[in-house]
Amino acid sequence: MNTDIKQAMHVEAGKSFGTAEANENERHWNDDKIDRKNQDPTNHYDKTRMKLNFEIGPDGKVHPLGYQEKSLEVRLQERLTELGWKPFKPDSKIQPNCCAKFIFGGNHDRTLEMAFGTQTVNLEKGADNSHLQRCPEIEQWAKDVYDWCAKRYGQENIIGFQVHLDESSPHIHALIVPVGQRAKSGRECVMWSAKFGKSRYEYGHILREMHTSLYEEVGSKYGLERGDSIEGRNVSHLSKRDYIRKLSKDAKQAEKAVKGLQTMIRKLEREMLADRNRLKEIDEALASGKITLDRYEEQKADIQKLITEYQEKLEDKSNKLHAKEHELEQLTKDAAKARSVIQPFRNHKVDFTPPQITEKVPLFGTDKWIERQNRLIAKQFTEIVRKVESLYRNDAARQVEATQRNVLADYGELYQLRKEVKTLIENNDGLKSTLETMLDQLANPSLRSKIFAIADALAGGTPAAISSGGGGGGNSDSDLRWDGRRPDEEEEAYRKRCLKTAIIVVMRSSKSRGRNR
Repeated sequence: MNTDIKQAMHVEAGKSFGTAEANENERHWNDDKIDRKNQDPTNHYDKTRMKLNFEIGPDGKVHPLGYQEKSLEVRLQERLTELGWKPFKPDSKIQPNCCAKFIFGGNHDRTLEMAFGTQTVNLEKGADNSHLQRCPEIEQWAKDVYDWCAKRYGQENIIGFQVHLDESSPHIHALIVPVGQRAKSGRECVMWSAKFGKSRYEYGHILREMHTSLYEEVGSKYGLERGDSIEGRNVSHLSKRDYIRKLSKDAKQAEKAVKGLQTMIRKLEREMLADRNRLKEIDEALASGKITLDRYEEQKADIQKLITEYQEKLEDKSNKLHAKEHELEQLTKDAAKARSVIQPFRNHKVDFTPPQITEKVPLFGTDKWIERQNRLIAKQFTEIVRKVESLYRNDAARQVEATQRNVLADYGELYQLRKEVKTLIENNDGLKSTLETMLDQLANPSLRSKIFAIADALAGGTPAAISSGGGGGGNSDSDLRWDGRRPDEEEEAYRKRCLKTAIIVVMRSSKSRGRNR
């Protein structure tokens, strides 16, 4: 039996919630669908236990799974409409988060015990568990988790709360809309940052607090210890190298953002200094009679307005810089911890009763009585020490096992890195050849003139024949399409793309004429 009895909580930001997800959570499946799902070796849906699934309704009571008339995605859309939520344009590359998808669970053996007590559960695929009955403890645990969610996010924002007992481990799916208030109007709206923070640093802090709160209010009542935060455990869906790479990438982005904010702040400070100097200049101009009083008041008001705007922007950028610096610091710590193979030992809480003398001292045979009491106390102390030794011995064994896994993972990643290096070398050789061809073209006066003529035509919006083949003229079957300037494309980036396209056109045209000869 697994002695690491912990609660589990996973939260994922959702930009949408589709019918397929809703059908899975509410088990709107027929037998054929279940059979197809079970063909995946990672899935384990037990038809004979599906009748035991349930959900907690808006009234806080236990109901059969999928009892509500409206489906999960419809209820979500109705709540979003009530809050005036509007997504970005469908073709936008980014979309706002509109919901939080929670999964609550815990230690496999403990949650099975809560759901089925001492009844025998056969977890093999295709097993018959129709004899099982649901125990009240799992229902009470689900109610307590529901109350915890309602307290944090509001009962009206819990769209769905399904409890699945038909898989390997009992767990809860909760779909919640994060709601906050607008600063100016005070109106309620969908606001991810109000509940989960504005940055990775804030999110990490909130997530740690959530684990602690869930343990104190729910987990501790059911013998489930506090769960580990993401930085305190291995990330199973990423390899060690990919996880470190992800952290390093995030750290570089944060560092880039910090530098960008610092540049903006310096620019704003220069602007403010320049405007203060302008105030001094118009003061001197007024004193010398170069400008009238009306003109002076007008210019002074304009300059002071600019200074106020710069001051507000400066405060905003300074706050963002502070948040980003905290985020960068946390990412750096996470990356250092991920690179470390050995993790610190946990502080174990050992419950024991202090040795006590319960017998009265006899009138005679005191020496033997003392000897017997010493033996009893020594025995109790020995049991306590061995219990502590066992806990830390198990920790040491886990450390050794983790080290072995890391060594094996490092060997595997080294092999993969060698393959990637080989591929990069081949790609580099190909790019080097292409670059040499491009330089040869630019060295040829006639080709160079043609390249710049095409690039200028593209950049200026002049119709140009874009053909990757020879023979001149633009054919409609060209494999080199030109879509013009993109809405979000900067001027410099657009001109570079025009030049790159012109070089490719001329290069392919030259190759085609060479083959025709």
